[in-house]
Amino acid sequence: MKKLSSTILLLMVALSGLIGQEVYTAEKLPFCSGIYDEFAPVPFEKGLIFVGNKRTTFFYTYNNEKQKAPWSIFFVKKRGKEEWAEPEIWQDELKTNANDGPLTIDAQGTTVYFSQNYDAPKGIGNIRAQSRVGIFKAELVNRKWKNIVPFEYNDDKFSTMHPSLSPDGKLLFFSSNRRNGVGGYDIYVCKKNGDTWSEPANLGPLVNTSGNEIMPYYQSTGRLFFSSNRLPGLGKYDIYYTENVDGVWVTPVNLGAPFNSKRDDISFAADNKLKEGYFASDRDRLSANIYSFKLSAPVFEVCEEQKKPDYCFTFFEEGTQDIDTTNLVYEWRVEGKRIRGKEAPYCFSHPGRYIIQLNVIDLLTDSVMYNQATYDFLLEDEQQVYISSPDTIFVDQTIHLDNRKTYLKDFDIDRFYWDLGDDIHKSDTALDHRYFKPGIYTIKCGATSSAKTPEQVKKTCSSKRIFVLPKPDVARRDD
Repeated sequence: MKKLSSTILLLMVALSGLIGQEVYTAEKLPFCSGIYDEFAPVPFEKGLIFVGNKRTTFFYTYNNEKQKAPWSIFFVKKRGKEEWAEPEIWQDELKTNANDGPLTIDAQGTTVYFSQNYDAPKGIGNIRAQSRVGIFKAELVNRKWKNIVPFEYNDDKFSTMHPSLSPDGKLLFFSSNRRNGVGGYDIYVCKKNGDTWSEPANLGPLVNTSGNEIMPYYQSTGRLFFSSNRLPGLGKYDIYYTENVDGVWVTPVNLGAPFNSKRDDISFAADNKLKEGYFASDRDRLSANIYSFKLSAPVFEVCEEQKKPDYCFTFFEEGTQDIDTTNLVYEWRVEGKRIRGKEAPYCFSHPGRYIIQLNVIDLLTDSVMYNQATYDFLLEDEQQVYISSPDTIFVDQTIHLDNRKTYLKDFDIDRFYWDLGDDIHKSDTALDHRYFKPGIYTIKCGATSSAKTPEQVKKTCSSKRIFVLPKPDVARRDD
């Protein structure tokens, strides 16, 4: 409880609502043609491996349904921060006259799994436009990819494609339209058992829908990214992420803009902190292109733990005298309540403007003998970005966060930036979020001010800890 003289005067300002803003920047990579399609980026040896349909030879007779050339696997080297070399075919020993790629490489760079048409000829030859796709494995031997063998769960009656290895090499995710799936193409996973893989396990109806789920990408953090044309979405194919919680893949989260647009957005790849990475999109309506993205939210050097609202005070008046031996007594009047004594402890329910009176009361008549003082008291909140949310939630429970109670004087707020403590960043006044692992998460919310120049921008930030508990055990019914 704060002890204040009744002469203190505070000021209040109102905070207007703000619209959501992006916290990432995305730009099309300069080597993308704008004519051909480029997608499925895989960071590799200071560059990118990707899949494209740029014509590389005249000696093939295969065309897809859009009469474009088949997919080929390319490599492009990065030169400096912004420049890229010309893309070239990556590893001739993996090239066929049909569709090659996408692919995934193990952490050692010695084993690759890649998609390819089952009946893909190496030289000149015909191939059916609707030929099925399978996954194949190759090993690096003397700097050449050799020992090419089909994945043990290929089946020429359906397609098995888009492989993605976990960083430790123990999980292999892929997309397939095999029988008994949930929808068209579903995401599956196999676990490594020595030199073989377990049978494919469907990720279940929360991840897979009646539509198509494709292009999985798994991180060591446990997040699985993929693309889906489920409804509702921002566009045709959107990028989502999910995690396995207590053996169940939970309902996916839409990654939002700028990753997703009104068009097709696929093949996500990023560092574990989600600060930079790549994805592909046909948002320019001409062709699919690879985009790089970077976290562009400002850095808040200081982010103090937010202070809880304290509306409790002890009012006193300087110069009061000891009148206890008389028939007189001091009496404070606050919000219609009477508090007798030299000091008046009182807790307000909310900020606002209040009239505080100090009277001298005649005990014999219980009436006001005279008014000692009257003050116009303005109670305002602590100056800070204020995060409103529960303090404790369960894993996979939706938590609502907002900063509408933020109070800052002489600070024309331009944008809010959220760091949700699990590498997810947003910008808005209110949002919903889910945490997939138990633990203590420090949520940070920063604000920047409007200014004519970058040097004039002011920044402030608050933090709050959220306790995320494991899911409670479901009570079992005794039979």
